[in-house]
Amino acid sequence: MPRARHKESRPSFGRAKIISHPRYIESAWLEQYEGLARRFACLLRSNTGDLVEIGCGRGQLTIPLSRLVASDRITVVDRFTGPYSKDYRHLKSTLTREKVRKVSVVVSDYVSWLTRQLHDRYDALISNEFLCEIDSAEMRSFLSECYRVLKPKGITIHGFLSPQARNFRQRLTIEADSNPRWTKFPPKEWFSPEPESVAYQLGRTGFRRVRTLRIRSNLRIKASAAEELLKRWSVKETFWKLHEEQLKQEGLEIPDWILVTGLKPP
Repeated sequence: MPRARHKESRPSFGRAKIISHPRYIESAWLEQYEGLARRFACLLRSNTGDLVEIGCGRGQLTIPLSRLVASDRITVVDRFTGPYSKDYRHLKSTLTREKVRKVSVVVSDYVSWLTRQLHDRYDALISNEFLCEIDSAEMRSFLSECYRVLKPKGITIHGFLSPQARNFRQRLTIEADSNPRWTKFPPKEWFSPEPESVAYQLGRTGFRRVRTLRIRSNLRIKASAAEELLKRWSVKETFWKLHEEQLKQEGLEIPDWILVTGLKPP
């Protein structure tokens, strides 16, 4: 596969953080998504008049991003099925509690929803941790639909965890979350797509000024916090037993976050 021409930068979320008690997992993830929201907002700039987020889940990105962008409306789309069936109620209650009124929640399969949308309709279309849920053929079709529904000069941004581990702790994280031997909900094809592949497909679809941003999570989770995280990810107990000493001492490390973005030409 030819390499897409794109720029890549490597910032981080600040100093390394090590979590060893389960009570700190939620706040650690909140900091990760708040950092991601700031990066998304910076990339979106003024292209946020009518924003769509595909695969919103519990609103981990939606909520902090809604505070940072001056969009007229944010439409979020998700099926809320399977292991994510409880996310809808959580998202709606959080939107009510946070008094976020510009977010409209759509319960739908992303393919069905996108095919119903008009050409050149939206100013921005984003996703985060969504590309890991689909396979390569579905990704090509999805990115093509992103191009179709965006207005000229519209922007698309897709975030996901890097499949390229920088150390053994990240390799353990990827293994636990993607190998059918360990996880009860293995992905269709990959832990995440290769960043170069996403950038290439954006360029092939017609997007220009394709850019890849790599952000170090700087988050390690070990000891009882790692055991609890694996349970939340529906990883089988045998994984913990096999790597128990390593997970207690060194833990898991969240891989780098990847953001790939492109602009639709005028």
